[in-house]
This record gives sequence, structure tokens and C-alpha cells, in this order.
Amino acid sequence: MTILAEIHSGHDPTIYRIPALELTCPAWSTAIRNIPGWDDLLLRHEDGQQFEYIGSGLDIALPARNDSGQQRLVFALGGANSEAEDLVEQATEAGEIITLTLRMFASNDLDAPAQRPKIMIVDSPEFLPNGVLQVPCTYRDILSRRFLKGRFTAGKYPGVALF
Repeated sequence: MTILAEIHSGHDPTIYRIPALELTCPAWSTAIRNIPGWDDLLLRHEDGQQFEYIGSGLDIALPARNDSGQQRLVFALGGANSEAEDLVEQATEAGEIITLTLRMFASNDLDAPAQRPKIMIVDSPEFLPNGVLQVPCTYRDILSRRFLKGRFTAGKYPGVALF
């Protein structure tokens, strides 16, 4: 039984899960890292690096485990500051893709995520007037994924042009 399965089954009521949200972009020198709650935490990623996650109002809807072609999720970060707004504007101006990584930690073990991180592509982040950063994401976009990496083109395979 995994640690998250034990948490969900109510094995120990003092242990709870901590969702950690990380927004990254090649145009940024730093990432936006948030967790729900009031306290900031130092969390260790799967590669061994340790980062500080800022406590904030965070609303996360976990993805459904089904076989649909595309899952669209919306995350909300409360109290987004002007630094986060500047970073989102930098990414938009540079035309870079913003990725969101969701890591789940168990409260008794902050040295590694309790399950494999979920990496999503941010569609169009939006700042609401009440200071909330709304982040819609696409998860498991099977419909837009290219299945054949080595496609048959006339440049690679000249005989294809004859058909």
C-alpha cells in the first residue's frame, strides 16, 4: 500500500497530503511555487533539490482517472502578487509555454513526493480583479499529441511523392 493510499484510507489521522504547485517557463529565471495554507515549507523534489513553497490560498481539483482524450483543469492561486503577474506577462511576450507541475507530499515525509509528479501545460493564465491567478491546464492531451515521431515525408522518403 502506498503512502497516499494509507492517507486516503484514514490509516493515521495525523498524516495528511500536501499538494505543491510549481509554475515554470523557459523565459523565467525563477519559478512560482505555492502550497495551500499559511505556512511556507521547504520541500525536496524527486531529483533531490530542495525548494521553498509559499503558503497561499490554493484551490486544486485533482484530475479524474479516466480514459478521456483530454482533461482540462483549472487551478486558482489566491493572493497572487505583482511578481507573478510580471512573470506571466514575460512568458506571454516571449511566446514561451508555461508548465505546471503538481506534486503530492505526505505531511510526515517532505523529502520526496509521495507519487509521481503530474506535468501539465498552461493554456491561458488569467488574473482576476480580486487578486486570484486562475491557471487553466491541459492534462493528458492525447488528441493533440503526435503519435508517429518519424513521419513519412517526401524529404525523408522520396518514394512517397510518387503515390
